[in-house]
Amino acid sequence: MAEEVKAHPFLFEDSFQVKTVDNSRFERAGRMDCESISFASNNLEIDINNVIYPVSPSEKIYVAITNNVSPPDDPRALNTAYDHDPRLLGSSVMDQFDYVMFGKVYKKEVKKEDNLAVVWASYGGLLMKLRAEAAQLNDFHLNDSIYFMMRKVDTEDVS
Repeated sequence: MAEEVKAHPFLFEDSFQVKTVDNSRFERAGRMDCESISFASNNLEIDINNVIYPVSPSEKIYVAITNNVSPPDDPRALNTAYDHDPRLLGSSVMDQFDYVMFGKVYKKEVKKEDNLAVVWASYGGLLMKLRAEAAQLNDFHLNDSIYFMMRKVDTEDVS
């Protein structure tokens, strides 16, 4: 009998096409403006360290946001950098991504008349603004600690 593997519970996931990358503000960080491939209302603006992970306009990325990266069959509190040491944490959902940041939600706005929500987060000064349908951002709350995880995808990988 095959062992059932639990899927990791993401707060949000989507595939985006990078429209622009603005490197003019900071030496090591660029602000990406991305539009969703699957949802017309989803838009992502995020600062990334593009020295360690260069991204260009027209590339496609898969993004997932979660509040815990520990294995779903062994969830535990991750409070310090030591908790993220692979020797202690073991394999985690982060292993499936090329670029990961840890941050905090500092603002959330819900526009009920448009059925849209916007979440702002800071990852140590690198900022994110995520706009999506309100139901997709239901699980985000002020002061939540979150992980932003990203990887590039080929066109045929995008559904």
